[in-house]
Amino acid sequence: MLVRFAKVEGLGNDFLLIDRRDASPAVVDALVTRLRDAAPALCDRRFGVGGDGILVVGPPCSPEAAATMIVVNHDGSRPEMCGNGLRCVALVVAGAARELVIDTDAGPRPCSVREFHPGTCPSGQVAIDMGPPDLLGPRRVGGRSFAAVSMGNPHAIAFVSADDPEALARTEGPLVERDSQFPGRTNVEFARLEPDGSVTLWVWERGCGITSACGTGACATLAAAIAEGLASYARDVVMRLPGGPLVLRQDRAGGSITMTGPARVAFVGEVELHAASPAA
Repeated sequence: MLVRFAKVEGLGNDFLLIDRRDASPAVVDALVTRLRDAAPALCDRRFGVGGDGILVVGPPCSPEAAATMIVVNHDGSRPEMCGNGLRCVALVVAGAARELVIDTDAGPRPCSVREFHPGTCPSGQVAIDMGPPDLLGPRRVGGRSFAAVSMGNPHAIAFVSADDPEALARTEGPLVERDSQFPGRTNVEFARLEPDGSVTLWVWERGCGITSACGTGACATLAAAIAEGLASYARDVVMRLPGGPLVLRQDRAGGSITMTGPARVAFVGEVELHAASPAA
């Protein structure tokens, strides 16, 4: 089965985007089922196209939406939400429109394309209304305290000072992801507040491992930082991820978090679907 795709990225968090807005929901569901089997092969960086996951763009589910985004992780799992992926989908779907709504497994999300550079491989800046965070309280794993936050998908955030967030994400992230306190597994964030008020953030993503950026993880970290008195409402906060910065803001308690950052189409191509990786 030959499939056309666009390779897209937001701060280096990269995906194969497959646009099937022309297909029925049943056809899209069948494609997603097949892609969940094929994802490890397609996302393999040596034997496949390479990517952190796959974004399937289907017809909208709700009347106000322009399209639906379905995410398939590198390992074939299906997460509820992906902030960096959503910016890429909004960029591709928006066309001449600048304001649109995209349906996701975590609900509809309003998007605003604030800067658009057209062409075969367009790029731009996209702001997403990520919805309000759900603060789920503290968890303790391996002697370390984590704030559990949902952004439609689960996160566990630890704030560190002298420790290296990257090293902690690589060593402790896999263990926290599968801790019994997170029945559906969790994304894991290690964050360090910097003197200028920005936050250095490394994320171990559920189903992916270390990625260059995680939009929902950045939003969850802002919510946890505000709850712990490390950040304030109604102020822009810069999250410095390995792939670059995201700008986040929550204006009031219980309000939505707005995330602004880049999105880009790197190239377009075609690929044959295979269920098993040739490296397996």
